[in-house]
Amino acid sequence: MCGICGIVAYDREGADLQSVVDAALSRLTHRGPDERGSRSFLHCVLGHARLSIVDLESGQQPMLDGSGRICVTFNGEVYGYEALRESLGKYSFTNSSDTEVLLALYRRYGTEMLRHLPGMFAFAIWDEERQALFCGRDRFGEKPLYYAIGPGGEFVFASEIKAIIASGIIEPRLKRSAVAHYLTRLYVNPHETIYENVHTLPPAHALEYRDGRIHTWRYWDFPNESHSIELGDAVERFRELMHQAVRRQLVADVPVGAFLSGGLDSSTIVAAAVKTAPLIQTFSFDFEGVNSEAQFARAVAESIGSRHVELRTVDTDLADVLVRMQDVYDEPFGDSSNIPTYLLAKAARRHVKVALCGDGGDELLGGYAWYRPLAAMGRSTKASAFSYAVARVAARATRLFASQTTATHWENLSLAQQYRIRYPSLLAAHYETTRWFTPRQLQELGLADAIMPLQCGLADASDHHSVGDAMRWDISNYMSGDILTKIDRASMAHGLELRAPFLDVDLATFCISLPDRLKITDEEDKIILRRAFSDEWPVCVRGRRKQGFGAPVAEWLARPGFRELVDEYLLNPRRKIHDLLSRERVMALARRGDYKSWILLVLSLWLERPLYKPL
Repeated sequence: MCGICGIVAYDREGADLQSVVDAALSRLTHRGPDERGSRSFLHCVLGHARLSIVDLESGQQPMLDGSGRICVTFNGEVYGYEALRESLGKYSFTNSSDTEVLLALYRRYGTEMLRHLPGMFAFAIWDEERQALFCGRDRFGEKPLYYAIGPGGEFVFASEIKAIIASGIIEPRLKRSAVAHYLTRLYVNPHETIYENVHTLPPAHALEYRDGRIHTWRYWDFPNESHSIELGDAVERFRELMHQAVRRQLVADVPVGAFLSGGLDSSTIVAAAVKTAPLIQTFSFDFEGVNSEAQFARAVAESIGSRHVELRTVDTDLADVLVRMQDVYDEPFGDSSNIPTYLLAKAARRHVKVALCGDGGDELLGGYAWYRPLAAMGRSTKASAFSYAVARVAARATRLFASQTTATHWENLSLAQQYRIRYPSLLAAHYETTRWFTPRQLQELGLADAIMPLQCGLADASDHHSVGDAMRWDISNYMSGDILTKIDRASMAHGLELRAPFLDVDLATFCISLPDRLKITDEEDKIILRRAFSDEWPVCVRGRRKQGFGAPVAEWLARPGFRELVDEYLLNPRRKIHDLLSRERVMALARRGDYKSWILLVLSLWLERPLYKPL
């Protein structure tokens, strides 16, 4: 796990570009505190900040192939790389790192190599003979890759936006539609950035920069759904793939631990991990009070016999941590669970360099609470919804709809029935019920011009969707834009590598292909996971539903440190947020002390942070 960067400029020589890469690397040392290196070519310089995990002695980067004409800078891990090396036997390997596998794959397959590459990754390969830069990003977006084009046609890329800004190649320009997306969903759209002139390579995409032109393409897509598989066979295959994924991700030349919340996903990961690493160390975060999951994490740790570390926030200035988050994330990020994730990563890094986590399980297996009414909506008949809609129109005509009787009737309808009446499709229901600021509220804030890109065509979507389509939407958007961004930045801020076994390509592909009936019903979620692993969980964990890792925001905002931030960054008319949004609406929402206040506070803090100018 590392930080990567580089620049290509066809009208400049590599020696003139070295200072650009040095400036970018200076902002990536948290991702790779162990070593720094660079390689210079005629019109290209690659840079690398290394966190050494595999082949500690000879895995330095950027790494050359035997010819000296092909060079790679790589962030991530190739799981199962030992077997992959054997399949590439004709290549003369010079070290035991997984990085050299990328060079061997490129030599054999060229830009088609990504179809053969497992793991989590973002990389750039410079081909001196072709004078071409080839970049790739993993299938789900576990590792980031950003790029920009300078005024002279320079192509600069890096693991984080702060490094691109530090390169001095561009002056970033705020993108209003990206601000609107953040206010709607807590995160910036994973297919763009908060800036008009800084771009991201989307998950499962490749890019080639050659002769001053950029070409991007998608190299992987979701598998088709398999309708023929039955529960018993699926459970056995799922269990086999889970154990395989965990074994692959335990491979490291440094100690490996695991995050443990006491939920189903992390409990499954550690239960599988102890089969290979019986002395694994586990880490949990105790919010204390009503949000605490500590008792469940302790029960799991005791049942598997792990060495357990529990973190509390008693002596932590959380308001100060929130300010720090703006530097860590580079973009406004409103998911409050980034704070405990950041603190947990900090605590874990004192003990290990690598930790497993349970992220990805909810999107793959239907673990979020919002999927159950969608599943019921998908199975409910249109006739029942239509009959109530007719009655509703008739009641309005006779002025009865506003009566207590009709209001009670509406409230007694299930969420699925309400969705059927309110929304034109299942995906539209999913999109609208998981948003924070509505189009009307965005308009009141002064972002009317930025609303249209948010609709994503879902309002006009056909009604031939299932809850599985909602899960796929979340994998492409929520998981990559929120969950994986959160854990990458929070962990790499401390030089900790987080690995998510659920996103192993074989396991994840299998899970996505499963029919909805093996994942979720009106009454049960994560069906296949429960059937496969419940016997390995403590009794207190078996009946649990998704609790989430979100912070008690209303409670936090009532504390003195956070009240001071609200006063200074939302109620102070001199702050930049009031130049962007309606001052009247921002101040009114700030006084509510709820999650919308939190979202605006994060945005204001982000707008005020210093940009990383060139050194």
